[in-house]
Amino acid sequence: MRHVFLAAAAVTALAAGAAFASPLEDAKAGLAALDKGENITAIRLFTTAIDSHKLGRSDQELAFVKRAEAYLASHQEKSALADANHALDLEPGDAEASATRDRAQALLTPPPAPADPAAVKTSMVDYDAQVSTYDAEKKAAADAYAKQMADYDAQVKAENDRHASELATWQDDVKACKAGVMSKCGDQSPKPEVAKVEPAKPVDAKAEPVKTAPKATASAAPGKSEKLATAVKTPPKPVKKTTPAPEPERPAIY
Repeated sequence: MRHVFLAAAAVTALAAGAAFASPLEDAKAGLAALDKGENITAIRLFTTAIDSHKLGRSDQELAFVKRAEAYLASHQEKSALADANHALDLEPGDAEASATRDRAQALLTPPPAPADPAAVKTSMVDYDAQVSTYDAEKKAAADAYAKQMADYDAQVKAENDRHASELATWQDDVKACKAGVMSKCGDQSPKPEVAKVEPAKPVDAKAEPVKTAPKATASAAPGKSEKLATAVKTPPKPVKKTTPAPEPERPAIY
């Protein structure tokens, strides 16, 4: 399309007069030579057109771009870079000029020097050493974490076992206390007061004996047997017919 534009401009210039035909004709001839691969001829023709200073801004920019391409094809990268930069000064947004400049810069950039085999080997040894150190540190951290978790689990198990043992002992004490083993009923102090019992009145021998319960109450003993703190009130034995009732037994305390 840009070739067509330049050709149209050449036709317009010819119509205007011979004085304006030469620079455009040179540019047009330069495009034809570039298409044929005649890079030296294209460079000469584009140079003639540019140096005439009679090209319009857009035609001049196109001539710089095409001459840069001819320079690249002729392995004159520095000249190609200079022409591409001139074209971008005239038309900063020209994608073709940008691409030509980038190609020239890439060709002018020297390739990296080959790596020294000894340096590469040393670098690999250092890398392997760093990897080994990292793996060792990672394993040490994992082992430390595993030990911490094992210690924590052991502490939790010991605490649970202690709690279970205390609970089993407490349950055994409760059973023994209910069975009448007073030593398993916890602390029995302070002792409950025993109410005084008046002698029982004579009763008919055929009648059922009178069962008199003591009026004393027991206070709860502190400690883990608080749930069994209510005193167990034991009724006294039956009273004989002509004798006063014996002193009542002291109530057992749970």
